[in-house]
Amino acid sequence: MNQKPISNCSGVITSTIDIPNSENDFTNLMNQIDGLPLKEIEVELDTIERIKKLSSNNNNRMITAMINYPLGGFKAEYILESMQWVCEKNLDIICTSLPLFWLRSNETRRIKDLIGEIIITCGKTPLRISIETALLSREELSRICDLICNAGIYHLKSSSGFSHSTSIDDILFIRKEYPDILLNVDNNLRGNSIEIDHLFQLGVSYVCAKEPWLYHF
Repeated sequence: MNQKPISNCSGVITSTIDIPNSENDFTNLMNQIDGLPLKEIEVELDTIERIKKLSSNNNNRMITAMINYPLGGFKAEYILESMQWVCEKNLDIICTSLPLFWLRSNETRRIKDLIGEIIITCGKTPLRISIETALLSREELSRICDLICNAGIYHLKSSSGFSHSTSIDDILFIRKEYPDILLNVDNNLRGNSIEIDHLFQLGVSYVCAKEPWLYHF
């Protein structure tokens, strides 16, 4: 069972999801972020080995595997098999999405059962659940927060796609109603340090910045 985090230490995460999949591009990224006190590097499955190799000299920076739906739509078997593979790579955190259409169809039991399977599959590897808060009603957001907290998962990532940032109202709602959740928010607008600092002031635990070297540490 994933345990409630002991500390709400704020930090900036870099995501490699927008980086072209080439050796030079990833090398340039690692050079850009060299020396920055980033908490994590978030990577997709096909770039795990490359990032592990390039980040081997910085043992304080965690690597998070982001498991997204396959292009054909959500398949629980794909998610669980991917998690098994990631666990064999000994990464620090696994972040996975949940099927939005299950939640919007009020299929709470299916989501609850899936979360249980995810927890068993990941074992001792910490979990972070990613949801697109912009597409959820307040009732649906509450439902998913209740489900993950009741399952012992206290890591939540608010991801609203590439067109806009997470609603401030959603952030304030999560912080008020679920103060124990470790909240990670995508900084989708590639904002400056003022925007990122504002997110921390609202109680966000982590900010996932697409271009973290723009942040004035």
